[in-house]
Amino acid sequence: MGQRSALITGGSAGIGFAIAQALVREGWAVTLAARDPDKLAAAAASLDASEVNTVAVNLAKDDAVDVAIGAHLDRFGGLDLLVNNAGMGSVGSIGDKPAKALDLELAINFRSAYLMIQAAIPALRRAAAERGKAHIINVSSLVALVNPPNGSVYAATKAALVSLSRSAHAELSRHGIHVTALLPGFVDTPGTAWTGPSVRDQMLPASDMAEAVLFLLRTSARCFVPEIIMTNAGPSIYHSLVDWDSAAT
Repeated sequence: MGQRSALITGGSAGIGFAIAQALVREGWAVTLAARDPDKLAAAAASLDASEVNTVAVNLAKDDAVDVAIGAHLDRFGGLDLLVNNAGMGSVGSIGDKPAKALDLELAINFRSAYLMIQAAIPALRRAAAERGKAHIINVSSLVALVNPPNGSVYAATKAALVSLSRSAHAELSRHGIHVTALLPGFVDTPGTAWTGPSVRDQMLPASDMAEAVLFLLRTSARCFVPEIIMTNAGPSIYHSLVDWDSAAT
């Protein structure tokens, strides 16, 4: 068996890049998929590893999934881990959300993950047959459980990812493919810069998400972990660092 490899969407920054850093340190080959080729090139260069591939794709486009999977398999030959991390969101009330914005969030946050899983199944099944297990990790969010106001579409797509993960586990676990949803609270990434420095100081570091991934990879083939909730300090596990009622004002 050759080197283990991972494909990470949204891999040029934030959680995706932190996961890539951890995997490279563990000797994995990695493909980073994201929209901006310049950010991808910078991310790959900072990893300073020979077995890093990049593919610039807009996951809202119909051909993006085949391009990303094809580029990974052409370079590395197999796939042991798929990380569906690409995501986007905007704050706004249900009454004000334009249909175009709704469609884009659905396409990036949910549809692309569904299609990535669908396209990756054959390669993941081969990896599981050879190594005993393979993994799909879907990066959801604690808002999937909180259902905040002014973030309805983002929360709904993240809840859909949790449901998809459970269904995928039911279908794929018998083939040795482990499917896990990560549900973190606010994570300090470029995508959460809008909250301001006082809130960001309380956020989870992206490296914690990477540590969760490494934990999953180190468990036995018999140990399936459907979900991991990673929360911030507060009066409950669903505590939010942001006042969602005023976030859209």
